[in-house]
Amino acid sequence: VQDSYTRIKPGISEFKVTGGVRATYWDLNNEFNISPRLQVMYKPLRGKDIAYRFATGLYQQPAFYREMRRIDGTVNTDISAQKSFHVVGGMSMDFGPDVRGKKKFRMIAEAYYKKLWDLVRYDINNVRIRYSGENDATGYVVGLDLRMNGEFVPGAESWINIGFAQARESLDGIQHLKRDIGESEATEVNTVPRPTNQIANVNIFFQDYIPGNENFKVHLNLAFATGLPFGVPDNNIVYRNTYRYTPYRRVDIGFSALLWDRSWQQRKPKHFLRFSRSSWISLEVFNLLGIRNEADKTWVKAVNNQQFAISNFLTARRLNVRWRFEF
Repeated sequence: VQDSYTRIKPGISEFKVTGGVRATYWDLNNEFNISPRLQVMYKPLRGKDIAYRFATGLYQQPAFYREMRRIDGTVNTDISAQKSFHVVGGMSMDFGPDVRGKKKFRMIAEAYYKKLWDLVRYDINNVRIRYSGENDATGYVVGLDLRMNGEFVPGAESWINIGFAQARESLDGIQHLKRDIGESEATEVNTVPRPTNQIANVNIFFQDYIPGNENFKVHLNLAFATGLPFGVPDNNIVYRNTYRYTPYRRVDIGFSALLWDRSWQQRKPKHFLRFSRSSWISLEVFNLLGIRNEADKTWVKAVNNQQFAISNFLTARRLNVRWRFEF
């Protein structure tokens, strides 16, 4: 159930409130959940084109089968929904009018905090996710997202995204310890990194075209992210997710050419692509610099029972040709 209330003072401000509630009942474990939500938006109608937003709510997600299955293969039908309380605040601003009188750029900033409980612990091994099958953890996520997008050249949108986040958890009944490389003694810690604890990530996408000819475009994509945490398999409990993969880095480049547009029909009435509205062909080079980004670790155990981590890497350089039709 959801409803909205909007109040507009012409030339002064716009105020909008959206409230709602979602209820679920699961007869597998007889759990009844109520999740209220609230969103508030305030936009001054004078001066800068800016809007402020605030949202909060309680979210409860019943488990899927994989989350119910324990490590030994048994299924926990008494598992509770994973729960989180969210607080999100942000703003958006349009600025920089272009020659057409429209706003040229938009900037979005958003900060959030999420309190998590009744979590189901999980570990990631390459593309395989192993759940504990129990509500055995609590945690939190806090972060900041920044985005700016717009048309540096008319008709070709570009953007930059910057994100900072910290995702931490604590396993029930466990006193977590931390010991950095080279240290002989461990220190007690209250929380440890979650598998998704990626501290920072940056993505830049830029498009341009040949001056005077918008039918030939080029785009450049740059990505950087700090490495995700990981731990020793089958022993990732007390010293949990104490290591990190190397940072992720990638540069992509692509070239696109417009083969057909319906506006050409009069001067090219017999074009072989006239059955479509438009058609583009593109050539993309993924991971242009051939950077070796880590995907996961293969653990090898020696005769003295000591384990060694061997890196596995993602695909190096890759070419992709795409032919796209729009009807």
